Amino acid sequence: MFLKSKTHLLLFLAFLALGSAIQFSHALDWVDRKILDQQFSLLRKYRPQPLNNDVVIVGIDEKTFATFKEPFALWHPYLGKFLRAMALARPSALGLDIVLPKHSYHFLLPQYDQSLLLGLIAIKPVAPVFLAQNMDPDGKFNQIFAPYISIVGKNSLASVMVCLDDDGTARSLDPYSCPQLAQVPTMSGKMAHQIGVQRENTGLIDFSVGASFDYVPFGEVLDWFDQHNEQQLATLFRDKLVLLGVILPYEDRLTMPVALLRDAPTARAVPGVLLHAQALRSLMAKGMIHPAPQYYLFFLVGGAALFWFGGNGFKKGSAFAIFPLVMLGVSFWLLSKSLYFPVSSIIGSGALAFASRLSLDTILQIREKRFIRDAFSSYVSPHILKEIVAGRLSQNLGGTRRKVCVLFSDIRNFTTRSEGLAPEKLIGLLNEYFSEMTQAIHNHEGTVDKFIGDGMMAFFGAPNDLDCPEINAIKAAQEMLARLNIVNDSLQSRGIEPIAIGIGLHAGEVVIGHVGSATRHEYTAIGDVVNTASRLEGLTKELKYPIICSAQVAKVVGYTYKLTDLGNHAVKGHSAVHVYGGNPGA
Repeated sequence: MFLKSKTHLLLFLAFLALGSAIQFSHALDWVDRKILDQQFSLLRKYRPQPLNNDVVIVGIDEKTFATFKEPFALWHPYLGKFLRAMALARPSALGLDIVLPKHSYHFLLPQYDQSLLLGLIAIKPVAPVFLAQNMDPDGKFNQIFAPYISIVGKNSLASVMVCLDDDGTARSLDPYSCPQLAQVPTMSGKMAHQIGVQRENTGLIDFSVGASFDYVPFGEVLDWFDQHNEQQLATLFRDKLVLLGVILPYEDRLTMPVALLRDAPTARAVPGVLLHAQALRSLMAKGMIHPAPQYYLFFLVGGAALFWFGGNGFKKGSAFAIFPLVMLGVSFWLLSKSLYFPVSSIIGSGALAFASRLSLDTILQIREKRFIRDAFSSYVSPHILKEIVAGRLSQNLGGTRRKVCVLFSDIRNFTTRSEGLAPEKLIGLLNEYFSEMTQAIHNHEGTVDKFIGDGMMAFFGAPNDLDCPEINAIKAAQEMLARLNIVNDSLQSRGIEPIAIGIGLHAGEVVIGHVGSATRHEYTAIGDVVNTASRLEGLTKELKYPIICSAQVAKVVGYTYKLTDLGNHAVKGHSAVHVYGGNPGA
């Protein structure tokens, strides 16, 4: 027992180490990301978190590009006008998620930079404006025309770079997970700081905050400015965080955990400006989502590995079935509290421990059943052994009523024969004889109950049910006589006198079950049918038929088996019995 317990403990520690290795190797991170995305979708649907002062997006869409014929790099007049419109609207902060020129176009069009410069000058005293920087293919942040920076200040430069997860989805702007982001502070972090939000811009973006984004077309903002519609500008943008970005179907798109664009309610690939807007929302609400401490996860991985212990029963199976649901429920609840709780390594550790223990127990059970079958196959009939191995045979003392056909057989004049044979030869003779007789009974789904000296008792119809036990029994009796001829041929070839036997058959209701003591009992049949079958076997010598059966048996088997009506005969300890004789060899 100590060795067994020690082995179980070592295997538990192995599963604990394996589960921890899975956790620290991040091998199942892709599963956790899929779960996280679904949880964000559920939170948005069932626990929405609206913002009173939401982020406003101004979108440069297809209609805008169709209206303005110049290349985007020469949109200085339009961008300048937009900045002057924002100066009238007075937002709390403005972020330009577009790439501004890195040099002057004065050589191409004199004074062409002036309109954009004037726009920056107009917005500077009214609201802080942040200029986007992204990383070029060389790994350096793009440069912006120096006069633009001199107007708004170097502190207005902000990163809009995005690092994607391994599955190509954008879920964070965390400089700890993406070192490039640490070079320049993010636009969302700077804009949030401008309105007094001091939270760290680390962790996962909370995609459960806010509804799907709509946007204000860039062209409409310019129209309101041209129309001097300051009221409309103030209504939409006054004291709001405003982001200007490109809203095109196939450009600057990022895959996100949820669909964020109202115009595309099922599309997770959305304009990049929406990611920065959602990051702003997160900072304005409860902050970014941070992962649970690693030691918590390690502790729970160890707890899940405890599924290795204990037998595989209903309680353990039910606990394992509920376990993933509980873990997912806890993870969902913690996510709503801004805590990321990845559960795949925990559930995986539990599943591995449970499945391994189940597999081991199954293998051991198969080996145990095989051992029982091999060890007891020569002690009980195959049908009884099959029921024992399958666990369908009750181990309790007592029995049940069953209709069976009982067979008794006996070697005639065996006492006289035994006087002239050595005990060893006598046992050899009996074993040779019983081997053939037992095979005949088993061939017809009978159960050998016991051997009584030179006699044997068998019954048909238990423990396995038979459509007609009487037919099985008489077929077995006929095969016994046929096999007896083979035994006798062998005996005669060795100079031994042949054997003659008698067989008695009777059918009816008996009590089948375990008889004996709690420590030693046997599966047998009890009842008048058994006694009568034994007495009928005793009539075979007197009536000179090798098979004597009762009328109950003969009535069922009919005339197919050449039975002769022998009338009523008295049997010891019983009223007269109507019997039939059978002699297949006649």
